[in-house]
Amino acid sequence: MHDSAPDAQESPLELWRVPAGVHGAVAGLMLGVTCASLYFFYSRGLSNLYGDGLAHMEGARRIFDSVTPGYEEIGSVWLPVYHLICAPLALNDFLWRSGLAGSLVSSAAFAVTCYFLFRLGAEINRNVAAGLVTLAVALLCPNLLYLASTPLTEPLALLWAVLVGYALFRYAQSGSGRTLWGAAAAAFLGTLTRYEEWYVLPFAALFVLLIRRDPWKKRLRHAALFSGVAGTGPLLWILHNVYRYNNPLEFYNGRFSAKAIYAHQLATTAFPYPTDGSLLLSAHYYLEDLKLVIGVWALELAVLGLVAWCARFCEFRRSAVALLFIVPLPFYIQAMAYAAIPLYLPTLFPHTYYNLRYGLEMIPAVALFPSFVLSARLGRNLRVGLLMVFLVLLGRQFFVWASAGPEELAVVKEGILNTPWRSKRQQAVIQFLRGHYDGKRVLVAVGKWPCVMPDVGIYFGNTISDANRRYWSRMRTEPEKWVGWIIRGRGDAVDGLMRAYPEAFKDFEVVDQGEFPADGDFRIYRRRSP
Repeated sequence: MHDSAPDAQESPLELWRVPAGVHGAVAGLMLGVTCASLYFFYSRGLSNLYGDGLAHMEGARRIFDSVTPGYEEIGSVWLPVYHLICAPLALNDFLWRSGLAGSLVSSAAFAVTCYFLFRLGAEINRNVAAGLVTLAVALLCPNLLYLASTPLTEPLALLWAVLVGYALFRYAQSGSGRTLWGAAAAAFLGTLTRYEEWYVLPFAALFVLLIRRDPWKKRLRHAALFSGVAGTGPLLWILHNVYRYNNPLEFYNGRFSAKAIYAHQLATTAFPYPTDGSLLLSAHYYLEDLKLVIGVWALELAVLGLVAWCARFCEFRRSAVALLFIVPLPFYIQAMAYAAIPLYLPTLFPHTYYNLRYGLEMIPAVALFPSFVLSARLGRNLRVGLLMVFLVLLGRQFFVWASAGPEELAVVKEGILNTPWRSKRQQAVIQFLRGHYDGKRVLVAVGKWPCVMPDVGIYFGNTISDANRRYWSRMRTEPEKWVGWIIRGRGDAVDGLMRAYPEAFKDFEVVDQGEFPADGDFRIYRRRSP
C-alpha cells in the first residue's frame, strides 16, 4: 500500500505499527526520565512552590478531609478531575504536605503523554525516527520536565489532549467506533481538567465530521456521538455552578473568577494587564513566552516541520490531526486579550514572571511537527542523519539551559519568585500556630492560607471555611460553639463575616497580629476560656 492511498480504503490491519521491541525501550526510557526528573526537582525543594499547586493540594485533600467531605468540596473555578484523581493520595499526610500527591499524578501523566506523542509521530510518518524526534522535543525541554514534577494541572491536561489526538488519528485511519469512543472519553476528562479543552471541542467535532469519506449520515452520527460524550463535561460543570451558586457562569464571572480578580486589581492598583484588549500584543507576548519555555531551536524545527507538512498535503487525512494541537495558540491569545488572563515575561513589560507555563500547552504541536520532516519516503540513512542533526540542536539547547542551573529555568524562576512560602504574613501565622495551636477547630477563609495548614499540620476536617456552607451560616450567631481559633486577613471571607456580625465574635480575643506592606495583614483570634 502506498502512503498516499485514501484512508477510507485502509483497514486496521493495514495500519503501520511501531515494532514491538521499540515499545518496551521507549516505555523504559520514559520511566527512567520521569523518576529522575521528579527526584531531581523534589530533592532540591522546587517541586511544590506554586500557589496554584498548593491550592490544588488543598482542594484534593478536602475531598475526604473536611467537615463536609465529598461533593460539597468541589468549588466553582478549579475543574474537578485533577483533584479527584489526587484525593486518595492526598489522604496520606506526607504526600499532601509535600505536594507529592499531585506531583506523582503529574509525573505519571507526563510519562504517558510522551509515550503517545512518540507513537503518534512514528505512526503518522510510518518510521521510528519520526517518533524519536517527537519524543526528543518533549524530553529535552527542561521547563516541561520541571512542570511534570509539580502538583499543577497542565501535565494531566496535556495527557488528555494527546490521547484525544492519538485516538482521532486512529479513527481517521480505521473508522473504528472504539477509537471514537476513546477520543470522546479523553475529551470529556480533559474538559473537566482545564478550560483550554473546551475550546478544542468544536474543532475536534469538525475533524470527526470531515476526516473520513464515509456517507454523510454516518459522519453526522459519529460527530454527534463525539460531541455528545465530550460536551457532557462542560454541561455538567455549568449545571454544577447553577446548583451550587445559582449562576451557570460562576466559574467565569463569580467572585473567585479571573475576571473578578482582575476587576479587584484594577480597582485597587489601576494597573491593567499589558495585553488587555489587544490580540496583536497578546500574540506577541505568547510567542515570546514560547521562546522562553520551549526554546528557539524547538520552535524553528516545528516551523520547518510545518513546511514539510504542507508539502505532504496529499497525505492530509493521515496527518490532519496535528492541526488540533495548534488550537491552544488562538485560545491563549484570545484569553489574554479578552478573558482577563495575565502573562508577564522578563523580556517584556512589566519584566517579571507570571503564568509562563501557559506556553507549555503548545508542546504537543511543537513536538509533533518536526516529525513530518522525517518522511518514510526519505531513505533510511537520510532519516537517521536528519534525526542526529535534530538531536544535536535540541541537545545543545538543553545543555545551555541545564548548565545555568534549575533555578534559572523560566518556569522554575517564576515559582521561586511568586511562591506563597516567601510570604512574611504566611510565615508569621505559621510560626505563631506552631507554638500555640492546641488542636481546636479553626475558622479560616478557603484557599487564603495555602501554606499554613500543611506546614502546621492542621487537618481541613478541623477547620470551618466558606466552602463548608452548612456550617458557615452558623458562624453568624454562635461561632464559639464550633471553633476555638480564627485566622483573619483583610478582605477575605472571614474578615467580611466578622465585619457583618461583630457581636457574634465577642467571645474571641486577638492573640497575635501583624501587617506587611507587600502581603497584607493578619489577626489570629482565640476563644476566651469560659
